Amino acid sequence: MAIAVWKEYYYHKSKPMKSIKLFIYSLSISFLLLSCSKDLGNYDYHDVNTLRITGLREGDHNSNRIYDLPFKDTLKLAPTITGSLSGTDLSNVTFRWKVDGEELSTTNSLEYVADKEYGKLNADLAVTDTKTGIVTSYSFFINVINPYKLGYYVLSKRQNGESVLYCKSTISQRDQLEEVTIPNISLGSNPITIDGNREYGNSSTDYYNRLVLGMKTAPFPVMMIDSREFLPTLLYNKESYVGDKDDFVLSPQDVVTDRYQDVIYMVNNGKLHILQKGAISLPTLGSDQLDYQISKGGMSGGTYYSPYLFSFYDSKNKMIRALDNGINSGALFTYVNVHDDITKSNLYKDQEHVVSQLADIEGGAKFVYLMKNANKLFAYSVSYNDDLKPTAFGKIAESTVPGNGIIRSASYDSDANYWYLATDKVIYNASYLGLEFQPFITLPASAAGYITKYEMNQGKLMIVTFDPNYSGEKKSSVYIYDLNNMSLEISMPHVVEEAVDIHIGI
Repeated sequence: MAIAVWKEYYYHKSKPMKSIKLFIYSLSISFLLLSCSKDLGNYDYHDVNTLRITGLREGDHNSNRIYDLPFKDTLKLAPTITGSLSGTDLSNVTFRWKVDGEELSTTNSLEYVADKEYGKLNADLAVTDTKTGIVTSYSFFINVINPYKLGYYVLSKRQNGESVLYCKSTISQRDQLEEVTIPNISLGSNPITIDGNREYGNSSTDYYNRLVLGMKTAPFPVMMIDSREFLPTLLYNKESYVGDKDDFVLSPQDVVTDRYQDVIYMVNNGKLHILQKGAISLPTLGSDQLDYQISKGGMSGGTYYSPYLFSFYDSKNKMIRALDNGINSGALFTYVNVHDDITKSNLYKDQEHVVSQLADIEGGAKFVYLMKNANKLFAYSVSYNDDLKPTAFGKIAESTVPGNGIIRSASYDSDANYWYLATDKVIYNASYLGLEFQPFITLPASAAGYITKYEMNQGKLMIVTFDPNYSGEKKSSVYIYDLNNMSLEISMPHVVEEAVDIHIGI
């Protein structure tokens, strides 16, 4: 109406004053009528009962709400539901839980057993207020994982020689060592080694184990395993050899994993081979005039210097052998030079090899060797210059074997540069600069048997013992210490057959 009046004024603006007055009057009436028109809207407001779901994993997206669930374990969720008006009164609330599209529960709680498959499963909870029909939802993932992805691993040997692998999972509800099998793969017999490294995925909290197993007699005597689904990623047998397969017999005596590369060092028929990308190399120093032999534990390698340098104790010629790849040749892990002129054998004549390791000491590469003669211990080192050429070999220190004089196991920590020795029930340590061994950990007096293996990793110490007087087959026991407070966390007497080797991958 106001628009119509304006048009009237526009087209008759030359009319007398009476028309103008009429226009103003009509305009006023129009605005009055508009402002006084009847409002037919409903302004009878009511508060809505808003439901809130708490007590579950939070995050702006369900990718932040992931529940890792080991296979065969049970996920139990029981959220708290509160209403802005009803409080904790759930008499007018219904529930619906779904996992992988299947409705599993219509109560306030969910119990899901991971017994179908691995992987991430979509899941959600729908909470409905039956008075208003309003649905409040919570979506998330259930990530079903292999329970042996992380844990304490023990490789054992049954009385008939059969290999058996155990794991005490650190992500499962089951607090015990369990036998681990690999689908369609036999572990054979006469096990010798389990070793491994931590591998990372997309973040510092997304990690798993790259494990390496070695057996003397098996369809695949050496294998590399991805612990996420516990499936082999590399399998080595006679067909993996790059040389003449007809004359090659694969029966490893020792297997060591490189800490930084996907490389395995293997002793087979006393010779050093490099295993990489599914292939077994020709023996290192194939033309060695001394026809060297390496015994179990005689290799010294597995650090970031190892692509260029290697050393081993030649048990046949009773010599320390220092090798390199020629540095400028560009052929990593291909050791072509040997430096017997540096590692003079007359310095350690009549001494037997205990343990050795390639280390980084004071910013430089060194091979350190611990030797023994009767009750005496001697430490030696092979020093290198900046061009990674050996420059000197000499004695560092000497002392006597601690405790009862019987060395059950020995190792060198290349991170802290400490020697470690185990006697029957005590582990001792000493700085590489000296051999002043001090007690580090003492097993309880009631511990069964004597120490045969130990390993330290991620703030934990794992020890296995062997009790030859135990009447049952499971003669080995497992003890786990927390190194942060030097306390015994787990004691598992007589839980596995004779333990051959162990690995911490937590």
